[in-house]
Amino acid sequence: MTNFDRQSNSIQTATFSMGCFWGPDSRFGHLPGVIRTRVGYAGGALPNPTYRSIGDHSETLEIDFDPEVISYSDILNLFWDSHDAVKDRNYKGRQYLSIVFYHNAEQQKTANQVKNNWEKKYNKQIQTEFLPYTHFYRAEDHHQKYFMKRYPKALEAVSNLFPTYTDYVDSTIAARLNGFVREYGLLTNIKKELEFWGLSDNEKNILEKLLATIRW
Repeated sequence: MTNFDRQSNSIQTATFSMGCFWGPDSRFGHLPGVIRTRVGYAGGALPNPTYRSIGDHSETLEIDFDPEVISYSDILNLFWDSHDAVKDRNYKGRQYLSIVFYHNAEQQKTANQVKNNWEKKYNKQIQTEFLPYTHFYRAEDHHQKYFMKRYPKALEAVSNLFPTYTDYVDSTIAARLNGFVREYGLLTNIKKELEFWGLSDNEKNILEKLLATIRW
């Protein structure tokens, strides 16, 4: 069984919060080097949070990426470039806070360096919290790849390639198309990128046919 994922010799994970998680899922999912994305909740103490009972958690995006293609600092630069991190975002509890969850000491060091650069650029103090990664709770299915749901025919065509909805959500092609429908990138760019995913000829042919025939 294939998941049509971009193949990589090294996979790292980045986890962060920057407001409502639907937009970041699209914004980061289209990037070459990003292998998969998922949205959820993190940062709080409440066990098993949900969207309706989020407690002290924040809406969070988690991505797996190939550091040989896109660096953690690249991801952080886009993170701070894509939301206002100098204002107090605590207007709805902790749900929409700006947070970097570092997975190790190296990520913590890199995050501090990139943050310092942005503070010099803004000439203001960034309000982003830094927290050690402890646990990530996946959000409900209807929040995953949210903007693809506006195109039910396309969603059906893509999700039918996978045995479960979770497999679809965790696929590289779903991440790219969820970005495309928000006008991040072009279908032609996705087609060109397939050459570098390390897929078998059959897998590549299936995705090429999908991209050529998909109805939006």
